[in-house]
Amino acid sequence: MGVLLLMFGCAKQVSWDVQPRPSYQLPSLQVSVVAGEKECKRVADDLASTLSARPGVVVNPDAPVRLLVQDCEQEIDTVVELESTFPGIAYSSYVFQERRRYDMRGWANAVLLVDSPSAPTVRLAGGAERRVRGPWVSDGDLDIPRVFTLQQGVRRDLATDLADQLAPLPATIRRTLYRDPEPGTSRQLHNLAVAAEREGNLDEALRLAKEAYAANPTAGGMHLLVALQDHADAVGYALRP
Repeated sequence: MGVLLLMFGCAKQVSWDVQPRPSYQLPSLQVSVVAGEKECKRVADDLASTLSARPGVVVNPDAPVRLLVQDCEQEIDTVVELESTFPGIAYSSYVFQERRRYDMRGWANAVLLVDSPSAPTVRLAGGAERRVRGPWVSDGDLDIPRVFTLQQGVRRDLATDLADQLAPLPATIRRTLYRDPEPGTSRQLHNLAVAAEREGNLDEALRLAKEAYAANPTAGGMHLLVALQDHADAVGYALRP
């Protein structure tokens, strides 16, 4: 316990927000959302509601940028698992045990066509999946949730996935900093790498993080290298090798 306290006492957490890159840069943040077929109406409604809550986005039926939701698919699978224990005929029948549990999986897919007067039509694919597994039950009902509840949740997740491709919310970056590291040490290089990352210089951050890991190859050092790559992927930044 004393070692853990010492480790946490020598480090602190810092955080800041970055703006992820959208899969497609909308020509305008004023958009209309239309269901291309009857099966997509609820997805389109959820998408319109989700986009309306995104900073700067205005959903307007008369907007020139048109988002058409089509090819919607959704399915819920429910499986009841059964597990039995029977030690053999030499034992009394009351030793026999049986238990059950439910496993529900819901998934949904859709295609989003972005139609704009000033740009070619763009096709985006969205998908979502949820899984709910109940506890083992020996007696009584399984108390399986309503299918509608899972359907609604998966549909909202699908709308969020499509909205994230057009107007992603800011993401929070969290990093560890070491307190008063010795000059030239791995910890100081680690701190310098985080400082460069906060300034947006991801190439310099990667170079310093590699030096820190080379000086002291730890799991924390490798975690920073992976996290830097994830940060670069999110904001569309190509790190130099």
